[in-house]
Amino acid sequence: MLAIAAAIGVSLGLLGAGGAIVAVPAFVYIGGIPPELADGYALFVVTISSAIAVGMQWSQRLIAWRTIAWFGPSTILSLIAVRGYLDQFVPQRVQMIFFGIILLVAALAMMRGRKTAPSDTHELHPLRLSAFGIVIGAIGGLLGVGGGFLITPALAIWAGLDMKRAVASSLVLISVNSFTGVMVDMADGMRYDWPYVLTFTAVATAGIITGTLLSRRIDNTVLRAAFGWVVLAIGCVVLGIELFA
Repeated sequence: MLAIAAAIGVSLGLLGAGGAIVAVPAFVYIGGIPPELADGYALFVVTISSAIAVGMQWSQRLIAWRTIAWFGPSTILSLIAVRGYLDQFVPQRVQMIFFGIILLVAALAMMRGRKTAPSDTHELHPLRLSAFGIVIGAIGGLLGVGGGFLITPALAIWAGLDMKRAVASSLVLISVNSFTGVMVDMADGMRYDWPYVLTFTAVATAGIITGTLLSRRIDNTVLRAAFGWVVLAIGCVVLGIELFA
């Protein structure tokens, strides 16, 4: 599990995603954690580790704050509503199957995205970003994920950010969304196995520092392709386990 924690951190640092989408299946299928606890554990791990990465990206001036201002609030409100009131009514197996399908859609959208290089001056579409934020918040609240596997493609494709700025900006929203989910869980009385969760978080944080440093040396095109293939692979594994195991 510690190797998986390190991989989660590196993925977050490199791609601005892959935290909870790896952590949730790992907690469930390898750690034997019930899904209703696994998604809460994943949110906590991602909250802490991504916050560290945000500080590192901030110093590099890679965060697109205007885009976040439109995208973030609707995401947070949607996550609170779904996490607090609707999550309990959806069967856990249905959640995991839906999880796998969403991963496949996100991966294909990223790999089939625009061919021309986006620029930082690309026109913003505030209402579209806000609407997409509602969808991402709902999915994040239902599945216990920070939403990076959807936020990063949205920022790269719809907001027109280059991949490195999309990753940096995604990490801000991931951290805030995950923190919001943790607060909702705690308010609902969720109990954490603190030694287990904190150990996992510490290793993931070391990984995200490594991944963030590596991302500064890798081309945007390579990062984008890597994002698509990683998410596609995880989606196939989740669906395979849920449908055929």
